[in-house]
Amino acid sequence: MENLNLPDPLATQLKRQKIIEELVQQRYSLNPNYFDLDLVTTLRRELIQLAEEDALCAARIGKDGQRTRRHSIRGDAIHWLNGSTPAQRAFLAEMDGLQTELNRQLFLGLEELEAHFAHYAPGSGYQRHLDSFQNNNLRRITIVAYLNEAWEGDDGGELQIYHEDKPMATVLPQGGTLVCFVSEEIPHQVATTRRDRYSIAGWFRVRELVG
Repeated sequence: MENLNLPDPLATQLKRQKIIEELVQQRYSLNPNYFDLDLVTTLRRELIQLAEEDALCAARIGKDGQRTRRHSIRGDAIHWLNGSTPAQRAFLAEMDGLQTELNRQLFLGLEELEAHFAHYAPGSGYQRHLDSFQNNNLRRITIVAYLNEAWEGDDGGELQIYHEDKPMATVLPQGGTLVCFVSEEIPHQVATTRRDRYSIAGWFRVRELVG
């Protein structure tokens, strides 16, 4: 990881500009090959190692004291990113650059990114939902980065994006792909996967007002 070449600044800026324009036009953005494959491979290995060490926690639904485990609704296991490895720091640095550009052009006031590894075992998925909690819309932009290798259509596990009740896009979770969308506007679901599915899910957030 430490020896990876730095990304070309112009190419990076063009990728970020595409995301911003698509978020404005259609409220979501699909970006195959956004991440360097060496970074993707390293992050996937970290996630697999965490799973082997039993360091993943079953994901829950709901907020604060109402959070509950409902495998029939959400079947992934997660581990929050903390920047403890070079690969995590490289990923978070890239997302920090995207956050800066989103704020500069769209005036979103984003303050932080919370993100976690996610592992969906075969037979699991996540029913259709919004990423913004009722009466709490601190999450403004959702990001999903895929870490899988050689994903095929028959493997399942697609991200399905909706507008109201109508499907807008179906995304294979191919390694290197970055998906972004407006958290409180875009319903989405993870179709049942037929093989181990690895990703990072995160949310750019605004600051919670106190008082």
